[in-house]
Amino acid sequence: MKRLFLLFAFVVGCQQAAPPPPTPGDAPMNVDIVDPDDIPDAPVLSAEEAIEGFAVEDGFEVQIVAREPDVVDPVAMAIDEDGALWVVEMRDYMTTTEGDNTGEPAGRIVVLRDEDGDGFHETSSVFLDGLYLPRAIAIYNGGVLYSVPPNLYFAKRNGYEAGDISVVDAEYAVGGNPEHQPNGLLVAMDNWIYNAKSDQRYRLQNGKWLKEKTEYRGQWGISQDDWGRLFYNNNSQTLLGDDVLPSTVARNPHREIGDRRVYGPSRATNKTYPIRVNPGVNRGYRPGTLDEDGKLANVTSAAGPVIYRGDNFPPEYNGNAFVQETVGNLVKRVMLADQDGTVVGTEPYQDAEFLASTDERFRPVNGYTAPDGSLYIMDMYRGVVQHSTYLTDYLKRQIEMRDLDMPLGLGRIYRVKYTNNPLRPNPTMSRDSDEQLVVNLSHPNGWWRDTAQRLLIERKSTRIKTALEALATGAGDARTRVHALWTLEGLGLVSASTLEMAARSEDDKVRASVARVAAVTGHLGVLESMTTDTSLEVARYVAAGLGMSKGAQNSRAWRAQLIVAQTQNEAPEIIDTILGSLEDREQQFLDATGGGSIVSALKHAAGMALVQDLSAVRLLPTAFEPSYERGAEVYSVFCSTCHGREGEGLESIAPPLVKSQWVLQDEARLIRLVLDGVEGPMDVNGTTYTVPDVVDHMPGVRDLDYTDEQIADVLTFVRNAWGNQSTGVSSEMVTRIRSTDASPAYTAASLRATETDWSPLIQGNTLNGWTKLNGEAEYQVAEGVITGITTMNTPNTFLATDKMYDNFILELSFRVDSTINSGIQIRSNSLPKYNNGRVHGYQVEIDPSERAWTAGIYDEGRRGWLFNLQGRPAAQRAFRQGEWNHLRVETRDDHIRTWLNGVLAADLIDSMTRSGFIALQVHSIGREEQAGRTVEWKDIRIRELN
Repeated sequence: MKRLFLLFAFVVGCQQAAPPPPTPGDAPMNVDIVDPDDIPDAPVLSAEEAIEGFAVEDGFEVQIVAREPDVVDPVAMAIDEDGALWVVEMRDYMTTTEGDNTGEPAGRIVVLRDEDGDGFHETSSVFLDGLYLPRAIAIYNGGVLYSVPPNLYFAKRNGYEAGDISVVDAEYAVGGNPEHQPNGLLVAMDNWIYNAKSDQRYRLQNGKWLKEKTEYRGQWGISQDDWGRLFYNNNSQTLLGDDVLPSTVARNPHREIGDRRVYGPSRATNKTYPIRVNPGVNRGYRPGTLDEDGKLANVTSAAGPVIYRGDNFPPEYNGNAFVQETVGNLVKRVMLADQDGTVVGTEPYQDAEFLASTDERFRPVNGYTAPDGSLYIMDMYRGVVQHSTYLTDYLKRQIEMRDLDMPLGLGRIYRVKYTNNPLRPNPTMSRDSDEQLVVNLSHPNGWWRDTAQRLLIERKSTRIKTALEALATGAGDARTRVHALWTLEGLGLVSASTLEMAARSEDDKVRASVARVAAVTGHLGVLESMTTDTSLEVARYVAAGLGMSKGAQNSRAWRAQLIVAQTQNEAPEIIDTILGSLEDREQQFLDATGGGSIVSALKHAAGMALVQDLSAVRLLPTAFEPSYERGAEVYSVFCSTCHGREGEGLESIAPPLVKSQWVLQDEARLIRLVLDGVEGPMDVNGTTYTVPDVVDHMPGVRDLDYTDEQIADVLTFVRNAWGNQSTGVSSEMVTRIRSTDASPAYTAASLRATETDWSPLIQGNTLNGWTKLNGEAEYQVAEGVITGITTMNTPNTFLATDKMYDNFILELSFRVDSTINSGIQIRSNSLPKYNNGRVHGYQVEIDPSERAWTAGIYDEGRRGWLFNLQGRPAAQRAFRQGEWNHLRVETRDDHIRTWLNGVLAADLIDSMTRSGFIALQVHSIGREEQAGRTVEWKDIRIRELN
């Protein structure tokens, strides 16, 4: 596993059958930065010897649960109701450093059992073999769900032998390679099955398999906490997690969500503290990858997070996350706490980890809460875990130096337990009565509660409805109440009366769960009764649930949402939640409710969508829709690991793509960036990204085995996803640019220089080609700077180009006195038949006031404000008082965008005027003391577009 370093990770084949691209070669920095004499050997150790090399937190110990030959190359497992371990063995993964034998189907699912109760699983049997790179498993509905790409299968169980096998989904894991395909199969609290590296969820209901889209999550491994919130990660981020249950809060692409994301924010630092040097990191030669001692500085192969929900550790460990760092040979602990429904992570140690090893072959890949109350750690135990697709020459040398490619056929599962606390005996829940399973919903160990809930639903145990209702409304433990509610949901036994009684709980988590269960079961009346709940956490669930209403119930539910918003003083979290449920229904909402005081807050949250009429939201031309869809698939599988599922960028890896000028502006420039790479600091939407915030260099893909169409597809997608709006990219343009000579990796400055065909609008020290209109303010020109000077007793004055422009890119710098207002007219006109020649048309505002709407768009002489900057704080902060500010304006047909100092400001769709002059405004003044103030423009240039 690795950290991806490509902006768009085209080093992965789009089809499994495609030939692998060339192996990445040595970069100039591709040298050994750890003296070979300081690197210890990496001999193969027995499991007992390996434990001797573990440093684990005081008070804990490590024990062997299973080891080779009973288990080999384990990557995932599920634990059945009797404590048997169903282990996925990826035996055919990287059998050589070239990946030559990866196509040989050698994977297995084995069942490990502890029949004598001593804690060691001594009995191993094969459930399935001859599997090609199996990767995920779940015990479910009397059988086993498992994945062998591209399929998701269901195998019936005949004890510990496989029965009939059927395909659940033939597109579960299509394309990519083993590091970047869906996995996890977590049977979650809400009775759906969730995955990492995927945006799909599954459920068997009434004999039919359901598949639904959900939020995209993670890379390898997925877990849940006691309330059903999901946690996951990617190679370069220790822990990501959700503040709310999955599929609760929708994302409206018309809104600017800011920093209030509820799905997937980082919950932990990425810093690591290994106890051995780590030269065997794929790009260990890159600055910042290893620290001065040659140890891994930050996670590069974070995987398999687990939320500990057992009862062997001391209470303060419950709900903590334990994350595997495969290449760093360690397990990180993250303490998680709840603050008004928001998950907050903190580090428990300074310069230390929960568990670390001196053994380079220790490769933790997954973690699990065990039935006995302990923590299970799955160790693939091998030297090579990096897939050949990404294997650098540097890492190959490291492998050869220490013979890490051999031997194969090893693997361990360890138990970490608190020494002073006993372990529970093996469960025998398959033999438990329904009544006993209900009792198990109150068990202190989350594994027991989860399993009891699953079994009751699978048994269709409707006769215990009364017992479940009693727990849901009266259990002393909030966790038990939540499990009872979701068990009733899984059995189809939820009643309004039970929900109403459960909603009287003093526990916010219980009431939040009531709201979510009410939403998914259609109990609108229950949600209406909860609209005045004062808890922000509960209110978010209520607002989200009301947003699920359809058809005739819309108006009723929307009015209830207004009550929630008013109760919460229009908290941004509630506004975001309401708006998230309104994609393409925003205007209907306002029409149905009148909006009241929420209108301004909705407009603030919505950004473009409610600043202008919703019918004006621009759609990608139909001709580009297939390209967009293909590009979305490429991005989700390969690119999100660096840039985030929603293009938000990832800490220490890559900058965001949302609102990035490098993505949205000139498509030819973007193609060159991807083909030839980029290095050095990059400004993105007003923020400078450099090492260690991002990696130092993005290699180009010009010579890799990817088609021009694939490159065009993914660029079309990122230019039009997540609220981005721009033109599509054609494969023909990629072909044309790819046929030109390659360039060394670009810098930000050299990339800008690739934009050509500019024409200056100032020629020397004259104003030839310009005409003054409407007013008598003074304009002077000297050394390429035009200065406008305010004058009393004159209307707005405009210095206009004699030439008319339609589609163009305009760039200039301006500086303005803090006491006056100004602007730049675009596509404007002065017609005798319109108000005696008054200048009218789009004005790009210059506004040094506290309002800070510079680069917003005003319709001079006609409709007034079209796109102010309310709700766009980054753009409002971009203006620099007393300094030269850079402005870029792009007009393409009905689409007008502005950037202020590299920050996207206005993004307007309006078709009223397609052509006109450009003019520099000196605003009229009302007070004598404002006379003689100046506004200046320089470096004015234009690039006309076809």
